[in-house]
Amino acid sequence: MQYTAILAALAFGSAANAHMQMSFPIPFRSTLNKAFTNPDYSMTSPLSGAAQFPCKGYQTDFADTTGAGAPTATFTAGGPANFTVIGSAVHGGGSCQASLSYDGGKSFTVIHSYIGGCPLTNGQDFALTIPSDAKTGAAMFAWTWYNQIGNREIYMNCASVTIAAGSKRDAPTVAFSARPGIFVANLANGCTTVEGKDVNFPDPGPDVTGTPTGDGTFTGTCAAVNGIGGGSASSGSGSSSGSSASAAAPASSAASPVASSATTLATSASSAAASGGIFATSAASPASSAAASSTASASTPVGTATGSVSASANGQCAGSQTCAGQTQFGSCCSQWGYCGDTTLHCGTGCQSAFGTCGSPASNSTGSAGSASPSTAARDLSSRQYLNGRVGRAGGARVL
Repeated sequence: MQYTAILAALAFGSAANAHMQMSFPIPFRSTLNKAFTNPDYSMTSPLSGAAQFPCKGYQTDFADTTGAGAPTATFTAGGPANFTVIGSAVHGGGSCQASLSYDGGKSFTVIHSYIGGCPLTNGQDFALTIPSDAKTGAAMFAWTWYNQIGNREIYMNCASVTIAAGSKRDAPTVAFSARPGIFVANLANGCTTVEGKDVNFPDPGPDVTGTPTGDGTFTGTCAAVNGIGGGSASSGSGSSSGSSASAAAPASSAASPVASSATTLATSASSAAASGGIFATSAASPASSAAASSTASASTPVGTATGSVSASANGQCAGSQTCAGQTQFGSCCSQWGYCGDTTLHCGTGCQSAFGTCGSPASNSTGSAGSASPSTAARDLSSRQYLNGRVGRAGGARVL
């Protein structure tokens, strides 16, 4: 009997340690933080339910600024940062979001989304940039993870950090106040992620790493949990408002025609025709391929914004814009899928084959304006994602 009990305890301990946890910044109640007198020895476990959301219920520690809630890292507004995930079972990776909270965990603002490959290995670092207009001072840094393989779960760790003022604070492409809140699913709130697929966040925000694998990555309509999240509906495509999910295809700053803090937003063609999202064919014409290669350098703006296209944080071009020549969709600002009415969206990135920014499409048969990012660009993005690690000395300081 005693032997059976010991085996059961060992099995439970093994299961509790079989998942992943954030190790940097060090989260509340982590065994890695010696400031905690009552650590959580199952930090790698998923949230058990809504009662543990957010932060496994440990967000209350944030108020103890000199004890359990003392900051464990310092990041600089507008500067590079990173977080690290450790553990023994990556469950096929999945999708993650990094976010900041300034109100003690009542709301979380997404600062970077990772679609697929998060995480793939023990000790994996994930690079990001702290928004230049992020408020300085005490903040809560959160990591949320939706595993690809296994039970439909949500993992979340939160840490106390300090956001320091940067020496140079360029105006952001998307204001911090306009960034989305975190995606919330798998908490009996009306929506569930689909096993075997990396979650395509319905509103990933302007900074995204990874490329969506397809549509239908979650089902149902996501209701808010404890006042956080809500409003996301699958509509068969894993995006909000029934439109197709935007695909994020990050590229190096040298290849991106927008500010380095912005993410290259491309699109998936699988359901755009049915839902009115951005559209890009799987192959580019020679003319548009040549135009695409020219974006690697600072090219002269081809189109001028007219104000008829609304800026979009998630690349959906106001929900109905796409490549010129497709009257059933409308115009697209650039070969890379930048959508908006500013020079950052339409200036250096706008290609003549895709029409003038904000102008209506001219015909319904032309396809010269339809293109997808080149294989080389996608390969570069993958290498940048897997190898783009930011050392703690480069953007974060352990306290």
